[in-house]
Amino acid sequence: MSGEVASSRLGKHQLITVEKSLFELTRKQKSSLNVPVELPIPNFWASVGQLLHHLEMELAESIRAEGMTTKAQLQSRRLGVVRTSVTDLTRMRMNAFAQHAVLTNLMKGPGGDVISAANQIPTLNWHKHDPSERIYHSGVGHLVEKYKHEVSWNALLHGGNDIPISAPSVGGNAPLSEFIDEKAENSEEVAPAVPKQPSVPTEEVDYWDESDFDEEDRIRQMDAFPNGPTGAISATSIESESAQPADSNLRRILIIQDLDDPIIAEDGSEIHLIAGDIQSCPVLIAETLIAAGLAESADL
Repeated sequence: MSGEVASSRLGKHQLITVEKSLFELTRKQKSSLNVPVELPIPNFWASVGQLLHHLEMELAESIRAEGMTTKAQLQSRRLGVVRTSVTDLTRMRMNAFAQHAVLTNLMKGPGGDVISAANQIPTLNWHKHDPSERIYHSGVGHLVEKYKHEVSWNALLHGGNDIPISAPSVGGNAPLSEFIDEKAENSEEVAPAVPKQPSVPTEEVDYWDESDFDEEDRIRQMDAFPNGPTGAISATSIESESAQPADSNLRRILIIQDLDDPIIAEDGSEIHLIAGDIQSCPVLIAETLIAAGLAESADL
């Protein structure tokens, strides 16, 4: 019988009734977001489909006969309003069915009986809803039941020993123990134990690449060219080179006022200030003493 009604052609006045019912149902559903409102007429969505088809045909005929006149613009606007109402109503009804299915299934007891708190959730009269909406509601309820089984919902609420200690992984996040083991394994893989290599003496590394130069040849070269370079580095040159950067950081100052306590230099040595002495102090200390009026510059 329902198939015959759905396939029957609706008249113009019936289509106007369907349009009014669509707007009224949309208004009611906005004020009832958690519970789907009952449909006003049987085969509601099939009738709405006929309404949209009728409006599209009217608009096409008007444009074909008269062009995009004011009448065609009004028909186009009417079609857009109906489509917007269909979109809003569908979205709100799907949310309401999902909310109702979730609350109904969460309030079921272990034996399938409904807990007293669920009495506040109204039951749905499926004769007043579309069959496709009932299928959608049942699908959401099935997903909720699957979720309750995975997390042992009844044991969480009512107690019991049916909470699995280590449930098999079926996707999603792994148990905490797996995270800990994985982190430990990653730390071992990232930082493996490396055996400590024996340290090589510095002297051997510094003087390993020594040229094969006979000592007797070196002496003969020194006798032949007493003023020429022999390839050897003298201690005097080393000391002079090492002293150059140190002297560049020193400044000569003339002490013009005694200071009872010595000044501690950067290397830990003590500098005693006696009036009339000339000291070579680090630049920072020298400038500080000059600024304090205890010394004056004695640069060469």
